[in-house]
Amino acid sequence: MTTPAPLQEALDQAVSTGKAGTIVSARLFLQLPDAAADLASAAAVLAETAGSLMQLVPGWLTVRQHASASHLNLLLHADSGPLVSISVTGGVVEAVELGLVVIGNHGLIRLEGAELAAEMGLLPEVFLEAAEDWREPITGALAQGAAVRLA
Repeated sequence: MTTPAPLQEALDQAVSTGKAGTIVSARLFLQLPDAAADLASAAAVLAETAGSLMQLVPGWLTVRQHASASHLNLLLHADSGPLVSISVTGGVVEAVELGLVVIGNHGLIRLEGAELAAEMGLLPEVFLEAAEDWREPITGALAQGAAVRLA
């Protein structure tokens, strides 16, 4: 399983109410307790989650990593319109922390707080099982130091 099921279910349920309208943007922020965590894999899991939620048509991906390798930022501009921003850090917290903001044309959905990940039962291991179709472009963009076009 590459997508954390409880997270996907919570997002799907929130979006299905229609209160936010058409999703135009999402902001996902994940903090992992392990300083040596594979941030690219964790970001790929979040990108996959956002991708299935928003039915993204590939576009451009920009990836930046802090010199300490403890922080990774992604910006995905999908050809279908939505923007997705993902930030992942490692070694800053004692337990997984997650924050999500999904912006629609009629409102927004916020799922955040230190207890959110614990309530969903999300352990750090969930964020290590990344699908290669997301992980490869992330590591490629990091290696190139430039935005990459998603296929």
